[in-house]
Amino acid sequence: MMKRITMMALMAAWAMLPVLAQETGERKDSVKQDSIYCGIPYTYPSFPGGQEAMLQFLKENLLWPDVEADVQGRVIVTFVVETDGSLTDLKVVRGLDPAFDKEALRIVKSMPKWIPGTQNGQPIRVRYSVPVTFKLE
Repeated sequence: MMKRITMMALMAAWAMLPVLAQETGERKDSVKQDSIYCGIPYTYPSFPGGQEAMLQFLKENLLWPDVEADVQGRVIVTFVVETDGSLTDLKVVRGLDPAFDKEALRIVKSMPKWIPGTQNGQPIRVRYSVPVTFKLE
């Protein structure tokens, strides 16, 4: 009985193979411009000047929120890098404190346009996350 079920499952998978291969081939050839790409893009979006430039931008522009508590930590902001490099759909996915979350969103919103990610030579929309660290020195 078990061998029969296994054999039937293998036959069903083999019969669907051309359909799956066809679907994969269609995805490779075309990139939908209005959808957010969730796989591994050919090139990831990047801040103009690279990671070091982004860290310098954060360091120079980050304002410590006016709160009385001794709060330190990291706020993670996620956003979509659009095909033109603009940032949309900004959200705090891991917060610290409402005042710090607000400052993290403000600084990410103030970033210049990014270099968009690409797939098959075409710019694509990619979801990206940036940690904004608040640390007392």
